[in-house]
Amino acid sequence: MQDSLRTGDQKGSKTAILQMLRLHGTMSRIELMRRTELSRATISLAISELIELKLVRETEVRQSTGGRPATSLELVPDSHIILGADLNDQMWILGAFDLLGNTVGKLQIPYSRPVPEAAVQALTEALPQFIQHLDKSILPVIGLGVPGLVDTYRGLIRSSAVLGWQNVELGEMVERNLGRSTVVLNRSRARGLSECRYGAGKEYDHMIYIGVDTGIGAGIYVNRELIHGAIGGAGEIGHTTVDADGPLCLCGNHGCLQMLAAAPAIEQDTRRLLRQGEPSTLLGQPDRDIQLLKFPEIGAAADQGDPLALRVVEQAATYLGIVMANLVNLLNPQAIILGGPVPKACNSFVQTAVKVMRQRSMNLLSAATAIRIGTFDDIGGSLGAANFALDRHLSFSHLLPAQGK
Repeated sequence: MQDSLRTGDQKGSKTAILQMLRLHGTMSRIELMRRTELSRATISLAISELIELKLVRETEVRQSTGGRPATSLELVPDSHIILGADLNDQMWILGAFDLLGNTVGKLQIPYSRPVPEAAVQALTEALPQFIQHLDKSILPVIGLGVPGLVDTYRGLIRSSAVLGWQNVELGEMVERNLGRSTVVLNRSRARGLSECRYGAGKEYDHMIYIGVDTGIGAGIYVNRELIHGAIGGAGEIGHTTVDADGPLCLCGNHGCLQMLAAAPAIEQDTRRLLRQGEPSTLLGQPDRDIQLLKFPEIGAAADQGDPLALRVVEQAATYLGIVMANLVNLLNPQAIILGGPVPKACNSFVQTAVKVMRQRSMNLLSAATAIRIGTFDDIGGSLGAANFALDRHLSFSHLLPAQGK
């Protein structure tokens, strides 16, 4: 067996098997043959080597029809570690994960100056000690999730209004400083990838993730893999027009979805109505400063039946529901996952968006579309980015014992 192990992975069979188990979880040899299109003999030999290397193990899955349990294959937990980082509010959330998506380490890395050089320097300086404390075999890749329009093929932030950055070659900067293969993608796409494979969407092969926060972004996943578009921009639904005469967006367009349905829009509309004298429990004390009013409080008030809060939330959710209906008609997903603080904090927002989606999409397509709420907190972007890095750069040679850390 040791002679065969030294041959590496010339035909890519072992890498293909590992990728399938990463993307789809536990499966049988027959299912691996079907998905990888490898022969029975090739599958058998490759699996034997992967088991000996303690990368894959056999497991018994009991059939629903009874009888003897079937033997399937799965990745071994904690065998190797992948790294990912999510950038938000001048802070990296750095995460370390095993090949099954389990979190084995997490670190918050703030940086003081809002410029790319400071962000890269902070990550570069913190990573060596973080790795040392893990004391595990770390794969030589890292994934980064960042806000904005990201060219995933070049690792280039084309434009990020949130960061104030344009044409930043972040992937090259990090790779040069860390000596690790680096991939960069939009953080909503990264967060959706974690939900797709390990979270609320793990039961589905075809899904859409929509993150609603200070902006609105989406990720589209087919066969559990991210659809990028020509330059990595597939999923920019926050800039789809829902009101031709709506408010001006930073992108220069009028009536973009995020200008009408994201948290700042809900906060602004609530403050406007309060200043007009409309009654609401949100006012509380007479000297309440409504400029400090934020979405979590508005969402809670809506769920408790406050008329003003409910009216504002339902209006915003209606716009999102219209876009969701268009996505259902266009892409026919198995599921839509709603993530981010807005859906998680307000049931009324979710219920209205789903109701409008079902009203405005074809009923047969809508009936076949499940709606789920995202399960991950701030670590989701890091996990998704790490997974995306492995989608691009997983190599069997990285997993051999001689590689070390």
